[in-house]
Amino acid sequence: MLKRKKSLKRKDQLIVIIQTLTKMHNDIVLLQEAYMSCQQDLFHEKWKYRHVARTLKRVAKKLGEPDLVMSEEELDAQIRRKEN
Repeated sequence: MLKRKKSLKRKDQLIVIIQTLTKMHNDIVLLQEAYMSCQQDLFHEKWKYRHVARTLKRVAKKLGEPDLVMSEEELDAQIRRKEN
């Protein structure tokens, strides 16, 4: 009888552990999906910025003032010079 109670208690504990692990797994999957969505949004925002920057650079060159707009690479170089 005592062995049977221990067995039932252990079984209940294992069920609770499995339920907890399942919930944690589902939460991790949801977090991964949200993270991937944020990464994708960031990628598109960066792409839009690069496109606008290149377009502005072309317009500035056509206006005869190529230094009016800086490309991303030129801005990075200027920041590195200031840091050093």
